[in-house]
Amino acid sequence: MIKNIMRILKSKIGILFISSLTVFGIARIYFRMTDDFRIANMTYEIAHNKNWEIPQISSNEMNDLNQILDQKFYYLGKGAQSYVFSSDDGLYVLKFFKFKHLRPSLFLNALPSMPPFENYVTKEVKRKDRKLKSVFNGYRLAYEIHKQGSGLVFIHLNKTSHINKTVTVFDKIGMSHEIDLDQNVFLIQRKGETLRTVMTDLLDRKDLKLAKLRIRQIFDLYISEYQKSAYDHDHGIMHNTGFVADEPIHLDVGKFSSDSKISQREIYNDDLQIIYRKIDLWMKNNYPAYQEEIVKDMHEKLLEVTL
Repeated sequence: MIKNIMRILKSKIGILFISSLTVFGIARIYFRMTDDFRIANMTYEIAHNKNWEIPQISSNEMNDLNQILDQKFYYLGKGAQSYVFSSDDGLYVLKFFKFKHLRPSLFLNALPSMPPFENYVTKEVKRKDRKLKSVFNGYRLAYEIHKQGSGLVFIHLNKTSHINKTVTVFDKIGMSHEIDLDQNVFLIQRKGETLRTVMTDLLDRKDLKLAKLRIRQIFDLYISEYQKSAYDHDHGIMHNTGFVADEPIHLDVGKFSSDSKISQREIYNDDLQIIYRKIDLWMKNNYPAYQEEIVKDMHEKLLEVTL
């Protein structure tokens, strides 16, 4: 009798274990195939914020914007903050924010409304709200003072009723989705290549002269931001900056903030040193044979701009 019971229990545990593995495996396959792109992940009811409004664009700019949005957009990838789609002509990217990381999780709603859970929920809600506002404020600031240098063509951070347009996007597995742009937060940006991609291509071709020039341009990009009292808290130089053709741009400005002190040379010199060390480390890890020559030129560049 006892043996039979144990056999049944073992059988049930085995089935439960196999079922759990199966569910986990299916979930992993799903996430790998789709990057968990879902309309629900890019929608969130946010109160209208006048600080995120942008000046009305001209009729010519609206015509240009409509021509961009009349294209189909194809899944390019995802970042920490957004899903990214490339335009059919390959010149622009359309980004939708991943609110699953910017809004309170559903788990919080399941917690009881009593201490210490209540305090934890309040802190988490406030933390997520600060994070969301920080990201939106960063893009709004860049659009206002650094539009060319960030490659931003248009930002839409509040719901509206005047765009009157839907856009067709194709997700990672090729399924199409019609998205009402008035009802969703999005931005249009010129499509660029990351500094990492640009440097890899140049160094693989042993074009050290152009590689040095590209790094100097990145330093100039940062200096132009400092002079506008703009500061990027995210120093992911190799993937957050890059180029549109020969022009340097800041690809991700979600951690931009305004700080008048950063415009002072003695202050921004310290930030330039961080950029210097980041590139130096990347060279050491990926192209050690060229590290000394690249670092020497970076050092000369820093002397030019800091003395």
